[in-house]
Amino acid sequence: MGNACEKSTISQEEVPNGRSYGPQYRKNVMFLCNHNSCRSQMADGWLRQLRGNASVGVASAGIVGGTAVKDGAITVMKDAGIDISGFTSDAMADFKPEDFDVVISCCGCGSKLDGDKEAWKKRPVFQDWNLDDPPAIDPGDLSAYRRVRDESKAKVQELLDMLEKPYGPQYRKNVMFLCNHNSCRSQMADGWLRQLRGNASFGVASAGIVGGTAVKEGAITVMKDAGIDISGFTSDAMADFKPEDFDVVISCCGCGSKLDGDKEAWKKRPVFQDWNLDDPPAIDPGDLSAYRRVRDESKAKVLELLDKLSV
Repeated sequence: MGNACEKSTISQEEVPNGRSYGPQYRKNVMFLCNHNSCRSQMADGWLRQLRGNASVGVASAGIVGGTAVKDGAITVMKDAGIDISGFTSDAMADFKPEDFDVVISCCGCGSKLDGDKEAWKKRPVFQDWNLDDPPAIDPGDLSAYRRVRDESKAKVQELLDMLEKPYGPQYRKNVMFLCNHNSCRSQMADGWLRQLRGNASFGVASAGIVGGTAVKEGAITVMKDAGIDISGFTSDAMADFKPEDFDVVISCCGCGSKLDGDKEAWKKRPVFQDWNLDDPPAIDPGDLSAYRRVRDESKAKVLELLDKLSV
């Protein structure tokens, strides 16, 4: 993440095709405002600064149409080390909603996205930030511009944090793999889904019903043999997640019976399956053959799941 105190000159011509968004990015964000003159421009500048190496494309536009970037916005962003003086003020009509995964109404103007504009509100993620309009309220010392600039930065960082998660509303469907301790079977299933989903919009996470311990070395080894690196995966507790964030819940180890009481909500998601895979650490003879068998069984089940979810 860049330091906002360092000078950062951001060009609208950032990529070979001359666009700062597109299929070269994993996710694309559109910031909308009435005229693309202030709030959406500041948010656009912040995202380019804060995304670091994250593959997130960005553009901004005016719902009514582009006018010009406000001098006040340029000044306060420059004070924060970000040069948006070369940004253009563009009209939403010059963009296509299907090119964006995330649409942010910066000014509470989501109500204007009706009729033939409604497609913008139907992207996977739509948020209405309702930031104040600095030109309308600034007393002349740019204090309103600075406040909204800083509020915009905080919201952009929250958005980037959300997009970096392997699951969430940015995906069409989200899958949770559960096991007792999130150490082997659920980790392998998690790795397989990330590998096999291709460009399909499926988010994924895995967790331990009892709690996370550590990813088993045997699981790391046999998945690496299959070309999948799960060595950087963390072993997490189910208690750190919310069932309502997931459309599909898979009990990898036959541990569905433990999902009772306050945990029962996990079994009541739209899809719940209990795969009842064997526990490799408990049965492996020492040659990783049990790990490999369960790895391959897990792959087959993940492929079946993806086929079902793709319908």
